Amino acid sequence: MFMEKLVRETERLSLICSMLDTMRRADKDRNARGWTSPIGMLKITRCCAMISELATSIAKAGYRECDRQSLEEIMSETRQVLYLLNARAAG
Repeated sequence: MFMEKLVRETERLSLICSMLDTMRRADKDRNARGWTSPIGMLKITRCCAMISELATSIAKAGYRECDRQSLEEIMSETRQVLYLLNARAAG
């Protein structure tokens, strides 16, 4: 159950941040819109929080639904997204 939710939320984050979506939403000068807006950044942060919550639940369950390496890779990717988001907001 947790793994299915984790996969869905990871896919959702991927769709929000995808290059095709970014290009589709770009303005006439090819500057990214959508996910760089305050609402877009909030959606990304919410997805990352949900992924973290689900991964924590899986970890507490003893990695029954997902092997440890896969879970660590998912969390690493999620942290990278948050670090990039934070750097973009600060810059």
